[in-house]
Amino acid sequence: MSPEAGEAGEDTRVWIGHVSGGHEQEHQQFIEWLGGPEAQSIFRRRRLTEYELTEDNGTVTVVFKAPHTGDPRIMIDFLRYPGLWPDYWEFVRGGRAEDESLPASGTVRVHWRRAD
Repeated sequence: MSPEAGEAGEDTRVWIGHVSGGHEQEHQQFIEWLGGPEAQSIFRRRRLTEYELTEDNGTVTVVFKAPHTGDPRIMIDFLRYPGLWPDYWEFVRGGRAEDESLPASGTVRVHWRRAD
């Protein structure tokens, strides 16, 4: 996923953090769940157009996109949605994709894009 703002008509946000020590197994199970139909259903209901989670040396980066509406509530509601942000993910920084420097590398662990 490109670090620039999304395609025309999309807003892109970034969440960067890391997994708290001792929670690696829970994190792996959560990653599996994120790639499954239940999480994808939540992405659709939250009106996302794309969700990508990468990992690099303990850093978790989530890039998510939604239709550009001029109203930040889509992004805020997604960030507040229970169950998608486990307590053992420790927030480091985040914001608009164009304002964040994304890690140069990483392994894509979850990628979902809404079918047109």
